[in-house]
Amino acid sequence: MRGIDDDEGPFRQGDHILRPVRPWTAGVQALLAALRAHGFTEAPMPAGHDATWEKVSFLPGLSGDLDTCEDMRSLGVLRSAASLLRRYHDCSALFVGQFAAASPWQLPARMPAEVFCHGDFAPYNIVLNDGMATGIIDFETVHPGPRGWDLAYAIYRWAPLSTAVAAQMGGLHEQIDRASIFLDAYDFPLKQRRMLPDMLVERLQALVGFMEGEAARGVEKYRRDLQDGHDRIYRRDIAYIAEHRDEILAGLEG
Repeated sequence: MRGIDDDEGPFRQGDHILRPVRPWTAGVQALLAALRAHGFTEAPMPAGHDATWEKVSFLPGLSGDLDTCEDMRSLGVLRSAASLLRRYHDCSALFVGQFAAASPWQLPARMPAEVFCHGDFAPYNIVLNDGMATGIIDFETVHPGPRGWDLAYAIYRWAPLSTAVAAQMGGLHEQIDRASIFLDAYDFPLKQRRMLPDMLVERLQALVGFMEGEAARGVEKYRRDLQDGHDRIYRRDIAYIAEHRDEILAGLEG
């Protein structure tokens, strides 16, 4: 068996994915079990944990990010990913109140606790089969919260509302169009979309604060992320979203 350190990521072993046990591992395993019990099969099956390693089932398929995986950029994938997130949220809403406070979570709970937010619903955490989003992976950042909190970060990643890939994805107007398509496929009410640009800024600010806190606590992964300038990327995107807030809002409500 491999050794473990504070920065070791997940790895595949046969039909399973292993990752180091963390304080929130039992909660993640319970969440995955509850999803299966309530009929949601598009997430890994929990396979238990010992004092060192957590184990979940491997979901076969294609995964990647928008800038490295052309298949991830299609409108079909965009719509199917949004529908998948809606099904996940609807399922988790059935039991979020039962054990939202029963476990520590890596990210703090947000009120109202309408669903279990995935916390990182990005292309690199989605599995594709036959050009459709068929699975969600990596539930390490799951935490109770409102739908909009998870949706705001999802459209940040899927539109994506980021300066880093603005030119590659066609610029601001195409990004807004993709965000609107995502929200339509999720069936998020128009009257609730007004909060999303400001919520997205708050979400990215919280992410930067989390990274800085973890780095100060001595977590090597986040210390290296800050050293590599990840926080500067998020700060630029916060400024980008704030600068174009009115255009984004008009597009999402339109």
